[in-house]
Amino acid sequence: MREIYAERLQVLLESAREKLSGAFEISNVEAGLQTVGWLRRGLSGEKIADLAAARDVEVVPLSRYASGRPRREGLILGFAAVDPKELRRGVDQLAQIFRQC
Repeated sequence: MREIYAERLQVLLESAREKLSGAFEISNVEAGLQTVGWLRRGLSGEKIADLAAARDVEVVPLSRYASGRPRREGLILGFAAVDPKELRRGVDQLAQIFRQC
């Protein structure tokens, strides 16, 4: 399972680096099931999550876990249960959303 998760993480990181650079910064992570992506200033995690949900992409805004207003907006990105093709599609959809915002 570690090899599968590592492959999926690599797909997410490479796709995000290629398509989301400048709008979204993914935290350094070497293993796990999910990671955090930090939004550039001015973008709302709630708004991005709503727009993503409309495109069948599931991300969770960090603000849902904060007491009060978070210092920085971000999204939780799960990758372990998502096949590489869907990860690439999700990143493509997020890139379109960021251009729209």
